[in-house]
Amino acid sequence: MSPEPHPPLMKRIAAQRDALSRSHRAVADYVLANPFQAATLGIEDLAAVSGVSVATINRFAREFGFSGFVAFRAECLQIYARTLEPVEKVRRLEGGEARALPLMQASLAAARDDIDRALAGLDAEVCTRIVEMLLAARRVFVIGLGVSSTLARLTQQLFEQSLPVIELLDGTGGTERIVRRLAQIGDGDLVLGISLQRYSQFTVEVLRRAREAGARIACITDFADSPLVPLAEAALLSPSDHPVLHGSLASVAATIEAVSTVLVRRCATESSVRKLTEDLLPYLYTSAD
Repeated sequence: MSPEPHPPLMKRIAAQRDALSRSHRAVADYVLANPFQAATLGIEDLAAVSGVSVATINRFAREFGFSGFVAFRAECLQIYARTLEPVEKVRRLEGGEARALPLMQASLAAARDDIDRALAGLDAEVCTRIVEMLLAARRVFVIGLGVSSTLARLTQQLFEQSLPVIELLDGTGGTERIVRRLAQIGDGDLVLGISLQRYSQFTVEVLRRAREAGARIACITDFADSPLVPLAEAALLSPSDHPVLHGSLASVAATIEAVSTVLVRRCATESSVRKLTEDLLPYLYTSAD
């Protein structure tokens, strides 16, 4: 049976810590100091690092309303549910086959499913709003860090042919550069945040501070509970589920390309495309080379 609704588990443990028995305090101290390990260790390992018995670990769990260690650990896992997904995926896959073909098939199938879900979830009002925000902005700043930096660079490359000013904030030059640029962002600017599960706290903070400075905020992220969503006037959602990796970039890249399609259609003319093609022609491989 699940425990009744309660304040976050770590806060409960901290609040009750001084009233616990000596052995239970030892467990509480380890859990509070090492919440990530508490969510990932088995019962024997948790008992060993806490200096208590396995039975004590179960009694500790029951002290907080759980049926035993398994239920307690499941609650701990919820704190890091998305962060720990790669650990749990590898745990499930250990001992299984690692042949190339089925793994690649599973990866491509997951990408297809993510794109299908992104397509099904498109909202006409949100699509229109994010395009209008991009076109109306004096300057567009695209921020994406970690694995999302790849997506931010793709966004800049695809959008720059349609937007007069688009600046990339992908961590190049360090966080100091982003902070310096943030100080110059304000009214008339748009900050487009891109972040996937294992969300970047720094990206969230940049969006928050940019909004406080008067910039408009849009985001491309994977799920409705992403911390970017509450900060944005327009949020495009592209699921990033993957059977092995902590997240897939495929549907997000496809969504970025879809937005670019609208921008090109709205901004490009035959003459501008012809001029660009002529300028690029000397650098392109042709059969005459």
